[in-house]
Amino acid sequence: MTADAQGNDIGAVGIPISGNIGVAPVLPANVLTPAAGAALVLALPAAYRKLGLIKTDGGFDWTTEADGDPITFLQEGYSIPSGNANATVEVGLAQTDPVVREVTYGKVPDQHGYITIDAGGHATRYLVFTEEIFKNGWIERRLGVASVSAAKVDKTARGEVRGTVLTFKFDRSPYFDNNHFGQWLVDTNSTES
Repeated sequence: MTADAQGNDIGAVGIPISGNIGVAPVLPANVLTPAAGAALVLALPAAYRKLGLIKTDGGFDWTTEADGDPITFLQEGYSIPSGNANATVEVGLAQTDPVVREVTYGKVPDQHGYITIDAGGHATRYLVFTEEIFKNGWIERRLGVASVSAAKVDKTARGEVRGTVLTFKFDRSPYFDNNHFGQWLVDTNSTES
């Protein structure tokens, strides 16, 4: 679609209909190139493990914000950002399986399904890949290096999905030109893709 006389384009409104999230070890072979990430049909490297179903109300909640006071100068009106940032995504996972537990707690369950949990968190870093599919034919993908900064298991409620809300904090990485993550917006309606 194109914009109307007021400059509004209903076809540019993103209404999510599906999505997924996966993690992989932080290795060069697992980093998607800009061209690979733009493919209409994307095949992630085999090292990626999907984190399964996402709760209806647990879709991706992205935050990208400056953190810290800007650097100011003697001359009034001049400043630059400090460079510190808070880049996170929160997602409500519906599944509780060995992969989700390993990513959440940083430990692999033993043959009995048992792990000990350190509530202080863990330092494992992952390549985190997210994909959101929209009704208008767009696909938004993001990829960056992140670690789990918070995990909250939902309150138990009879007849409702009890999932785990994970927050991933993204770090600057040379894989992304010293930025926090890369982002693709793929238009599946385009003949150029």
